[in-house]
Amino acid sequence: MGIFFREKEKYLNSIEWLSKNSIQLREPIECMPEEFEFLRHIVKDKRIVWLGENGHNIREHNMMKSKIIEFLHKEMNFTVLAFESGLAECHSANELKEEFTDEDFLKNAIYSLWATKENLSLFQLMKKSDLSLIGIDSNPSSNPELFVKFVQQLSSIVSEDVIEKIEYIEAGAYKWYYQLGQYKARRKKVPAEMLREFAKFKEKASAVIADLEAIHKEYMFDLENQELVRQFKIILRCLQNRLYFINHFHNNYRTYRKVREKRMKENLEWVCQELYPDEKIIIWAHNLHIFKQYKTFTGFEPLGAIVSNEIKEQSYYLGLFMYEGEIHTDTGQPYKIEKPPKKSLEDYMHQVQSPALFTDFSQLEKTSENKWIFTKTIFLESGTMPTLFVPRDQLDGALLVESVSPPEYLKRNKNK
Repeated sequence: MGIFFREKEKYLNSIEWLSKNSIQLREPIECMPEEFEFLRHIVKDKRIVWLGENGHNIREHNMMKSKIIEFLHKEMNFTVLAFESGLAECHSANELKEEFTDEDFLKNAIYSLWATKENLSLFQLMKKSDLSLIGIDSNPSSNPELFVKFVQQLSSIVSEDVIEKIEYIEAGAYKWYYQLGQYKARRKKVPAEMLREFAKFKEKASAVIADLEAIHKEYMFDLENQELVRQFKIILRCLQNRLYFINHFHNNYRTYRKVREKRMKENLEWVCQELYPDEKIIIWAHNLHIFKQYKTFTGFEPLGAIVSNEIKEQSYYLGLFMYEGEIHTDTGQPYKIEKPPKKSLEDYMHQVQSPALFTDFSQLEKTSENKWIFTKTIFLESGTMPTLFVPRDQLDGALLVESVSPPEYLKRNKNK
């Protein structure tokens, strides 16, 4: 009986400590960007802020992240938003945003999982300010016309032949992503004839992209306009991403998960070190992409763990979590979040009884009251899968939203 009471006392002490050492926030729908003023001190020396989420289809996470981004942009001069979406699509949409309605800007840029009403205000902000959008993924994320349309803006110096070649690559990448993806989604074997046709496309695409790379390097050599040189570097990077995608996306799930993470890491380093070397950057991705020291028994390591030490040192990693409610799978199926077990991250934070709670881990000294932050603790991945991690090892802070719900989608695509 004595052990039981001691354990209960420790548990209650941890909750009391958490209550005193956390920031309590209002409901996401009521919370305003200025309420994140506390971040000014916490991330004052950081150039990069990572914003995770415990699933992709969470209305309240979208709201909170959009408000954090608005605060960081308006108050702390963060000027780049790097999204877990296609590099080609995000950059192209950003370059063409004046031609789009707010809704079309959002729909054309990122995966349809995030094409939601809650994220419209964020894209309105990007349209009217100097907050720029870029992607870090090699997967296609919206439609095959977008990158072509961006390249066509440079038609005064880009030949019709080059544009036609890029059209061929884009149309083929999207076609095969969709066709082979249908079999992968159903875990069905791809017909041999289809694989032969895909192999022919891969071979031709490799040759076409090699030609385009040579042409673009010539263009850049002759250009004196530095902004045009920059645009050609981005086009070249987008084509290299397409080749990487075409060569790898038909790998088995486990292998492709690793190679996709590796490419996102390379893209992010390119964005931070070459494309925007002097800008402050926000990264929007799933928690499982941003954990900073994570490795599974299958050898999978996320983007946040494999980026350069230079980027890690410049970074603040913030994970978003949830306690109760209903959300959607990536295919749009609704499901109820399971009750987090006692002494899980969600349980500790829930006990403070705030609509939303932020806890900074980065400045902590280990004590008996906060020991769970420094030892193996359960969290529910996607609200259903018990997963062990050491919170302080993987994140610099956590934001729990008490109650969550599905987003209000603007459209649903089959591109992720």
